Amino acid sequence: MPVRVDVFDDFHLHGASAPEWNQRYVQLSPGTMRSTLIEASSGRVHLFRKWMSERVVQQGCLPAGQICFALLSGHAAGTSRMQGHELNEDFLFLLRGGEEFTIQRANGMELFALTFQAEDFLRLLDERPWPQQSRALLTRQVVRVPAGALQRMRKQLLGMLGQPLPRHSASRASGRDLAGSTGLFESLGALFGHACGVREAQSSASAGYIVEECHRIVAASGDTPPNVEALCRRLRTSRRSLQHSFRQVADTSPLHYLRGLRLNLVRTRLMSTRQAQLSVSQAAADQGFEHLSHFTERYKALFGELPSKTSRALDAGDTASRVGTPLLRKR
Repeated sequence: MPVRVDVFDDFHLHGASAPEWNQRYVQLSPGTMRSTLIEASSGRVHLFRKWMSERVVQQGCLPAGQICFALLSGHAAGTSRMQGHELNEDFLFLLRGGEEFTIQRANGMELFALTFQAEDFLRLLDERPWPQQSRALLTRQVVRVPAGALQRMRKQLLGMLGQPLPRHSASRASGRDLAGSTGLFESLGALFGHACGVREAQSSASAGYIVEECHRIVAASGDTPPNVEALCRRLRTSRRSLQHSFRQVADTSPLHYLRGLRLNLVRTRLMSTRQAQLSVSQAAADQGFEHLSHFTERYKALFGELPSKTSRALDAGDTASRVGTPLLRKR
């Protein structure tokens, strides 16, 4: 089965390419966003490999009726986190249908994800039963696996998706047919067998909760975003704890993170509306940016372009068609 390769130059377009996942992205590091998505599917299973150039907060929800296994594809420039856990090379993450997820992606982070239809996965478990100890690990959110075993899994997935894609460009990806989904199921079973008896991963639940709550509060605050002191009072935590949580989870300060979130909200709104419907100054004011010159300077520093140069919807039906189209698609 041919492998599909999509290359994007804006993470908003990337997120719109899989609407059923309800994904939202917040770019935190300055620069032009580049991303690639390599994927293949075969009935029971969908395999994809995603790379993004900048530090990004990725949120979404796994579609109902699915189960997903995720692991790092390689090294990244910094620490990444998923569901409150640091993304290490010996971690395998599990998501279940309808479950919300948050990934703090470091610059250049690349992730493999292997998604089964839940009914098919359970059917395979009936047909090819795992040992009870291995099956019990399916209730966890993250499973620690010996690094060597996960490395063998990475090589198998790379073989299915073809050779690594050159950065900032697209090349022909030649992959094998994924009809052998039972082979991937057996490989997962082997991983869970290796994981039996390995110490369970520890989370950073408190820090992750603080960051996620601040994100939610500021995203919903409109033109009156709370300052750091107000967030501390609302969450009943100290400024020091707030600072530490953002450094631990997002590798940045609360001020930088939350201002970046508001800039991203402006950008999303600009891209989804026509210029005649909404001016840049109004979009900025609606997110609490009082000084247009300061806003413009910060917007350009983050996204590498002036807000007046951001692509706008041409008509009511244009946004959906435009944001779903990558720079390049090969089959």
